[in-house]
Amino acid sequence: MSLDPRAERRRPSLSSPRRDVLMAGAAGLIAAAALPGGEAAAHTAPSGAGRHGGTGGFAGKTVLITGATSGIGKATAYAFAKEGARVMFCGRRTELGRSNEREIRDSGGEASFRRADVREESDVAALVTECVRHYGRIDIAVNNAGIETPRPSPLHQQSVRDFDAVWRTNARGVFLSMKYELPRMLSQRRGVIINTASISAEAGFATIAPYSASKHAVASLTKVAALEYADKGIRVNALAPGAVDTPMLRRAAEAFGTTYAEIAQDYPIKRIVHPDEIARVIMFLASDEASAVVGTDVDASGGYLTG
Repeated sequence: MSLDPRAERRRPSLSSPRRDVLMAGAAGLIAAAALPGGEAAAHTAPSGAGRHGGTGGFAGKTVLITGATSGIGKATAYAFAKEGARVMFCGRRTELGRSNEREIRDSGGEASFRRADVREESDVAALVTECVRHYGRIDIAVNNAGIETPRPSPLHQQSVRDFDAVWRTNARGVFLSMKYELPRMLSQRRGVIINTASISAEAGFATIAPYSASKHAVASLTKVAALEYADKGIRVNALAPGAVDTPMLRRAAEAFGTTYAEIAQDYPIKRIVHPDEIARVIMFLASDEASAVVGTDVDASGGYLTG
């Protein structure tokens, strides 16, 4: 038992389904969505969410984003494009990817979609090669692709198949992405990598062992890469979202019979974070303003890990 009463308030137990939903939300990096019954995303986002200044702060930069057909990845692609970046992004859903590409271009941004599965080395290698061929370089890479534990349950009831599926996407996917991004950045002598981890990379959560283990791996890969490449002009960091307004959180809330309002009570800010807010954290980490930030896993949960 912790001697810190705040830790008891923050840590999950096996008998807390709402905590399990909270973690499903931490994994929910797919798309903004509203719960049925009138609990809409508008109630969870602060004033101004979804609007960016469009100052061109990333003009001339090339940004590569994995897992960007929806959710945090999509919000990040739109945000960088609005700030003048040339965005190459991937996902497994071609129709959604092409639609996002058109929307960004119709709004005056520059973006290219390529279907790629981060579990497959050949897909990742081809994605990086295509980005360099099309835009000439990779200045910023956002390794965001990830999935949740398919069936939350105690560790002894988890299947090897589910563990491997989550690990291949979340951990192997980040490893492969950096494996092919880093040589390009080394040749440029400059670059920034941001990996999407989770608050479960910083704390244990019952019933989602595959996901939690994979995100701990993301945090560890981030730290190792940061140490290996910081003196070569490449900054590597991660960020740790909590419950984000996505379809994954919606599915979990419905499954456990709870609501966004109830989940929000586990967070100091008392609301669910909007994907656009996470995009702004990523943009900060990618900017020169974060030049001294190296090898961290930034808490972007709304205070869940505080204390």
